[in-house]
Amino acid sequence: MRLSGLTRTVLAVAAATALTLSTAPADAQQAPARGPGFGAPSVGACSTMTAKQADAKADHSAVVPCSDAHTAKVAGVVQLPDRLDYSSDLAKLYRVMVNRCRPKLNRMLGRTDQVRDSSAYDLVWFLPSQRQRQHGARWISCSIVLRQAFKLAKLPTNRTPLLPSGRLGDGVHRCLRADTSRTITTRCAARHAWRASGSFLIASEKYPGHKTVNRKARHECLSRVLAGKPYAWTYPSKINWQVGGDHAVICYSKSSK
Repeated sequence: MRLSGLTRTVLAVAAATALTLSTAPADAQQAPARGPGFGAPSVGACSTMTAKQADAKADHSAVVPCSDAHTAKVAGVVQLPDRLDYSSDLAKLYRVMVNRCRPKLNRMLGRTDQVRDSSAYDLVWFLPSQRQRQHGARWISCSIVLRQAFKLAKLPTNRTPLLPSGRLGDGVHRCLRADTSRTITTRCAARHAWRASGSFLIASEKYPGHKTVNRKARHECLSRVLAGKPYAWTYPSKINWQVGGDHAVICYSKSSK
C-alpha cells in the first residue's frame, strides 16, 4: 500500500521513491511462540520480492539464501512504542520507521544522503499481519530494494555497505522514467528520461517548504546539469527532512536513453 503525501517530491509530480507498507514475509519468521517479536523477519534476510508484492498489504515473497539472486534485504526491525498500536494514524507509524528503522537501512547502504538519494535503492517497510498481531507482535521492519521502473532489480551485491565507493555505476545509479503523468525511479541501466547528475544540501533542520526548496533547486541545479538543457530535481518529504535528517536535493539532466 503506497503512502500518499509521504513520498519524495520531483518538481510538482510525486517522485518514484514512494515508501510502501506491507506485511513481513512468512518464510522469514524466526520468532518466539508469542510476544512482541512474533513473526519478525531476521535482519539480513533476503527474498525474491516483486514490485507487486512490495506494494501489497501482505508480502508473500519467498525468502532465499543471500548467496542466491534476490531483490530485497531486511535492514532493520524495531519495536513499536507502547503509546502506539496498529490502528494509529499511518503517519505516526511512518514517523517511528523514519526515526528508528531508516538509520539502520542507511548504515546498510553506506555513504551519505546525497549518494543514497542519487541511487535507485529504495526503502520498503512492513507491519505484522493480523495473525501475528494476535500473537502479540509489536514491530516494524524495513528492507532495501532496487527500483527498475515497474519492477524490482536484483540486488547486485550482498556485501555491506551495499553502495560502492567512488562513482555509481549504471546498475545502481538513479534515473527517472517518464510514464504519462507519472515520473518513476529506475536504474540508469534501464530506459529512462532523466539522469541524476548532481546534488546539494540545504542547511535547514526545519523543512523550508516546497516553494523555498524549488527556488533554491532552480538556481543551484543549473551548475549540476547539462548546460542549456531541461533539468529536474527531487527532494525529501517533510517528515524525511525533519525526522530523518535528509536535506539532499538531487538534480537531473535530460537523457536521450
